[in-house]
Amino acid sequence: MKKIIFILLIIFAISSCNKDILEMNPLDKLSENTVWTDQSLIELYVNSTYHAVEHGYNQTQWSSLTDETYNIHDGGTFMVQRGELSPDNASNVSPIGDMFNYWSKAYSAIRNINIYFNKIDVAPVDAAIKTKMNAEMKFIRAFVYANLIWRYGGVPIITNIFELGADFSVTRSSYDDCVTYICSELDGVIADLPAKEPADQLGRASGDAAKALKSRVLLYAASPLNNSNNDLTKWQKAADAAGALLSADYSLNDDYQHIFMQDNNEIIFGRYFTQANSHLMHLWNGRNGSDGWGGNCPTQNMVDDYEMAATGKLPADPTSGYDPANPYLNRDPRFYASILYDGAVWMGRETETFNGGLDSPQSSNQAWNATLTGYFLKKFIPDNIPTVGSTLMPTAPYVFFRYGEILLNYAEAKFELGDEPTARTYLNMIRSRNGVDMPPISATGNALRQAIYHERRIEFAFEGHRFFDVRRWKIATVTENKNLLAIRITKLGDVGSKTYETVNLLTRSFADKHYLLPIPFAEITRSKGTLTQNPGY
Repeated sequence: MKKIIFILLIIFAISSCNKDILEMNPLDKLSENTVWTDQSLIELYVNSTYHAVEHGYNQTQWSSLTDETYNIHDGGTFMVQRGELSPDNASNVSPIGDMFNYWSKAYSAIRNINIYFNKIDVAPVDAAIKTKMNAEMKFIRAFVYANLIWRYGGVPIITNIFELGADFSVTRSSYDDCVTYICSELDGVIADLPAKEPADQLGRASGDAAKALKSRVLLYAASPLNNSNNDLTKWQKAADAAGALLSADYSLNDDYQHIFMQDNNEIIFGRYFTQANSHLMHLWNGRNGSDGWGGNCPTQNMVDDYEMAATGKLPADPTSGYDPANPYLNRDPRFYASILYDGAVWMGRETETFNGGLDSPQSSNQAWNATLTGYFLKKFIPDNIPTVGSTLMPTAPYVFFRYGEILLNYAEAKFELGDEPTARTYLNMIRSRNGVDMPPISATGNALRQAIYHERRIEFAFEGHRFFDVRRWKIATVTENKNLLAIRITKLGDVGSKTYETVNLLTRSFADKHYLLPIPFAEITRSKGTLTQNPGY
């Protein structure tokens, strides 16, 4: 976020030598009166609030809580994968604790935003700037509430400020009521903000960002987990919300990997970074043979779901053209843009995940950081910045919403409304994008639904969608009960050929209760029992 200051730390100098020392404001913090009487400080308050929504460039990603990746350093992800999550241990899922166990961080942010709205009406701020800041804060609050309901279901909608000693007896609003509240807030944001922010304001909320958030909120609300009666009016709202962005000034990027390297016309809303405010995705996920930490390693489950480029069929199909002796040949181009496999050339050398290779657990270089799946992450990671020893740091933006998502949101909603031709059209727009050019889908009925599900899996791999998609579709009891798989590659000494063996890496368990996260036990206690726990916990 190029223009947003991330740490609010301001020191005031003494303005008058004659001022009585007892009347001075403390120099290491700002008084409440000072903040709300100074427009520049209020703007900084708004800027700092953008941290309320976590970006995904963390040491552990959402993908490691699904069948997409395996985090070799664990960090509590195995606990989730094995079905051991409880209200008492949810905070142990680290180092993404705040992103996963989001309740406390979310309501802390909501309180800060509510304080803002309690103070801003009488603050001495230019009217146009006040209108814009109000809209930005409503967007952030709506985004926070959206993240809460996607994790926990219906949650308390709080617009007042709890003071010390206040009664914390709160009750949960229904999921549908939360959706209504979020969309109402976003409608106001859309009216008050420009469709796009100018180049020097990238990372700030915009009208289109609000439309994209509304699209996802309504798509999730229409899905089986939250729409058990298959109310078609909910699917129509989802289709309308996605449709509102179809004619906007966005396009699919010609280079799939480039989407995640720098700003481009596919990104609707993202978190932007600078050299002074960078991230460490290249270090956390780099090859151990290049001094990386391994981190979130793609699974064989994920690799097996990339189709063959010529036929559009999965490798498991005997007619797909798949060659088990050359498993990485002629796959969907998005595979090569997203995953480093054995033999893949990256930063001037081949990746060696075969037994005894430079990037394997038998490596002489940082073997403890080696992949255990046989693969490394490539998506999001620049090829021009060494893992260590560089003064240049990665600044690739984290993409919250992009045009590709809108197309697939629209395709899914139109399918569920019975408009299969339109669903196929928008699904195939993704598959036919320049640089991908996968065979078109001609399926009908449930096969078309499964094709839409599969396309989201591939198009949005490692972007944080999979965790929520399999839950909202209510297919997680199938997908999340499949064990995580790895590949073991042996290089034969005679002619240098290799053998490939798929092995079990982690036994997983998913029960119905896991469709929602548990509300932390401390929050249930604080509410004196008025806050009800999710079923099964």
